[in-house]
Amino acid sequence: MAARRVAQEMGVRLGAEVGYQVRFEEAASRETRIRFVTEGVLTRRLVGDPLLEGVATVILDEFHERSLAADMSLGLLARLQDSSRRDLKLIVMSATLDAKTIAGAAAILPALVASIDAAQEIMIRDYKGAV
Repeated sequence: MAARRVAQEMGVRLGAEVGYQVRFEEAASRETRIRFVTEGVLTRRLVGDPLLEGVATVILDEFHERSLAADMSLGLLARLQDSSRRDLKLIVMSATLDAKTIAGAAAILPALVASIDAAQEIMIRDYKGAV
């Protein structure tokens, strides 16, 4: 589980600064600053708290594993970011998905595209490919 590993690497107790929430299980507290959730939990949170108060950044990982919940979450987050939460940081990560396509489809522009070349150098480009 990612939350357990991150908590271990940070040297904190799971459920304190680092927590998680799945359908019927939660390990989180008022101290929690990083919370790992499933797509379903994120969708329910967006319905119950459409402004995501108290949330600074949302990271959608493994986005190439497409699902209705993931696509819906991205659309709702992009709309929220475009309207009332311009401060919300939205990061979409995937090892294999074309980032330009996702950035354009979700209207997350300007988007930064990070890629690792054969020499393992990290290059940051905007969606137009300029370095």
